[in-house]
Amino acid sequence: MNSCIVFPERLLIYHAGTGRSMFLGCLRVTTIFVFAFFTLVVAPTHLYAENEPLWIAGAVMASGTIPLLTVAYVSSPFVANIHLRLPQFTRYSRDLLFRYSQSLPKDAKLEITTMNFIGKPRVSLVRAADLHAVRERFGMVNYARDTKDINSKRPWWMGRAVRQFGVHGGTPLKDGSGIWDNISQTITKRSN
Repeated sequence: MNSCIVFPERLLIYHAGTGRSMFLGCLRVTTIFVFAFFTLVVAPTHLYAENEPLWIAGAVMASGTIPLLTVAYVSSPFVANIHLRLPQFTRYSRDLLFRYSQSLPKDAKLEITTMNFIGKPRVSLVRAADLHAVRERFGMVNYARDTKDINSKRPWWMGRAVRQFGVHGGTPLKDGSGIWDNISQTITKRSN
């Protein structure tokens, strides 16, 4: 019976693209180095210089801090990929999978992978019914969920649950093409 299974239990339905993910990871790491260089090397030099006013050291620190904060704010909701956990009956044919994605049940689970600030993947298990369409952070966030209950039950050392997600564009997929489009339409309809 397993020889008839066409799709895996976790199906990749959205991938932002390797180039985009690598660029964003490099940009984040670069801003960390710029911040460290300006605050640990350049700013103390201006701070201890006898002929310069203190505001110059403050301006140098701001010029290292502002890019770091801007990149952190704008890029934190970036979604690298999304996997759909498939029930057994949908794994046997493309037609069943496509119909499942068009009438997605509320308990359908998505594994949404974002990157933390240093580029490490962070996977959030989200029910499709918990997502709603939004427009936040200058359009960088287009899906969000309520995380108050999740955060109240999490230990302090685990950090906060990811609330905002930015899903933009994406690369063509062999098996999961069109599935994310159906799911995003369903989420948008439920949000209105």
